[in-house]
Amino acid sequence: MHEDFSEDDLALIHALQLRPRAPWAALAPALGSSPTVLAQRWARLRAAGLAWITAYPLHGELAGGAMVALVEMNCAPGSVEAVARRLERMPRVHNIEYAAQGRDLLVTVSAASFEKLSALLLDELPALPGVASLHSHIGAKMHIEGSQWQLDALDRAQREEVLRTGRTEQDRPSERIYLRPDIYGPLVAELAHDGRATAAELAEKVGRPTSTVRRQLAALLHSRTLRMRCEVAQLHTRWPMAVIWWCRLPSSALAETISRLREDSRVRLCMSVTGSANLVINAWTADMTDLLAMQAHLERLMPTGQVLNSSVILRTRKRVGWLMHPDGRCTGEVIPLPGDLRAGSA
Repeated sequence: MHEDFSEDDLALIHALQLRPRAPWAALAPALGSSPTVLAQRWARLRAAGLAWITAYPLHGELAGGAMVALVEMNCAPGSVEAVARRLERMPRVHNIEYAAQGRDLLVTVSAASFEKLSALLLDELPALPGVASLHSHIGAKMHIEGSQWQLDALDRAQREEVLRTGRTEQDRPSERIYLRPDIYGPLVAELAHDGRATAAELAEKVGRPTSTVRRQLAALLHSRTLRMRCEVAQLHTRWPMAVIWWCRLPSSALAETISRLREDSRVRLCMSVTGSANLVINAWTADMTDLLAMQAHLERLMPTGQVLNSSVILRTRKRVGWLMHPDGRCTGEVIPLPGDLRAGSA
């Protein structure tokens, strides 16, 4: 584990992965600390770019008309950095990763409808200077996503205590709401930058009365529309190697395979996609030995399927809208969400 993290730091991050907006007073007993110390520790981690809390509309079942795609992109010689700089400023580009073997960049994009996604993939991305070719995989169903990934710093009793004491009325799900851009867009954009922002802090940012923002924030958090996510600088954990596998398996084996994948703590993403590969799996692993062992495990999980391709992620430049330093820490800069924000967008 990187020396930047103490055991207490890791415990706090794990607790915030379980309850991103839990009050410090609620977390303090489970973590054996005080609210003041927890707040100070979190402020230090966030300022260093080692951990952060963000928020984004669910794509879940890719519902609400929203669409997501994984794009394998190749660039003209010498133009990878220039292309990445253009991509990182595009709100519809959520993740940018430098990939080994077979492609220069792996890009995750979304759009509010199939028509808009088609325009992005057919017109906008290919027209970027330096883009030589791209190959797109349309997301069909998200099974596992990054907000479900957790550290292993807390034992079972601590996890249960955090889940129990950190629960608030806003954690109880209600009906998914339509995120009207004029009302909720600014709030979501600010929560994307700081998922723990209070109603008073948000009100100051968006220029609305605190009472109004408190009501809107409660409705937003009480809905099933927004995903809160505590992230950590990957290269500073004991799982510094990211890998993506492109798999093909029959539909009859999908449910059992996904169920088994949910038991593997290294899996960060699992999504059904279109194309010759119909399942994409992303994981964080400890080293090459761990990576190869996990691939062997995947092959055993899919006796009627196969791993068609794999690629190690050499560097992450953008993750869920956040720009990243080469060493895996976040820069603190978040690219604003698209103006046509709506429920179900990624």
